[in-house]
Amino acid sequence: MSLQAQVEFLAERVERPIYYASSAGRNAAHHIDQPMEMVTVEVNDARLRSDNAQCDEFGMHPSGFKLLELPTRVRNFLDQDEVRSVYEIEIEAFLKSLTGCYRVHIFDHTVRASDAGLREQKQVREPAQLVHNDYTSHSGLVCLRENLGADAEKLAHGRFQIVNVWRPLVDPVEDYPLALCDARSLDPSDLIDSERRAPNHTGEIQLAVYAADQRWYYYSAMRPPEVLVFKTFDSIDGGVHPCSIHSAIHLPGAPVDAKPRESVETRAFVFY
Repeated sequence: MSLQAQVEFLAERVERPIYYASSAGRNAAHHIDQPMEMVTVEVNDARLRSDNAQCDEFGMHPSGFKLLELPTRVRNFLDQDEVRSVYEIEIEAFLKSLTGCYRVHIFDHTVRASDAGLREQKQVREPAQLVHNDYTSHSGLVCLRENLGADAEKLAHGRFQIVNVWRPLVDPVEDYPLALCDARSLDPSDLIDSERRAPNHTGEIQLAVYAADQRWYYYSAMRPPEVLVFKTFDSIDGGVHPCSIHSAIHLPGAPVDAKPRESVETRAFVFY
């Protein structure tokens, strides 16, 4: 089953666009300093992929993303103590089992909500409705140094990845699911290294231009016991190997009274 959804790309290949990240709250919205375009793409339900059983050497699907079951004991993802003492232990064990890595370092949790009132009430961010990848070949290594300090130089000599573990907090997701592009369908020239400016940090992400060869997927009706795991950086080939660009999408057939999408994403290093 497939659907037609609009996603936002850079309108043309330009050198070093600037992405201004949103802040939490009612009016959360990103801004790009370059012209953008909305493109209608075919998005297939990844639950129906004929090759879902395929795995790469680290337990991931060759597309760069995979849906798995991971029940949690966490009740409040805005309670930082509960997240640290419960969820991070669950995520670490899960990623070690999935990938076979010897070390996991979790460094970020981001809660999002599609409803402005919920964002204001909970002081969280909006679903990112923009085609992007979280890291460039440069910023993945910068992130390593920022988070691992004295260990970073030694760890950088081995294989490592940055992965995102994305969990819905509504049951089920009725609108604004995450759509991802099969990394095998990406040409590196589709990806544009871009500056990311936030109030407390300046870094880099990858924005993208549209190409007809890109193959897009989403997982229909995701539920809270499920997580979507996808790679956002891989140190192989100096970090230039394409990862899955992604964006939240509005579902054209979503009910008028669809539940607002709420989700939590966890970013982690995995070391091999």
